[in-house]
Amino acid sequence: MLKIEWDENLCCHAGICVTSLPEVFRVEAGRLQIDPEAAEDQEILAVVARCPSGALQAREISE
Repeated sequence: MLKIEWDENLCCHAGICVTSLPEVFRVEAGRLQIDPEAAEDQEILAVVARCPSGALQAREISE
């Protein structure tokens, strides 16, 4: 299982995450909400790697 962390101070709001995987990354009430169980790990890792500011970080966690 992945843990996704978002640093709002680094975020440049390019929107790659929300447009690429809206089922995982969505904005609600002005805040980024992340549901890492809504897609496969490889899909999420690909989007995290495309984050231009590095605001998204992923790490594997054990349940």
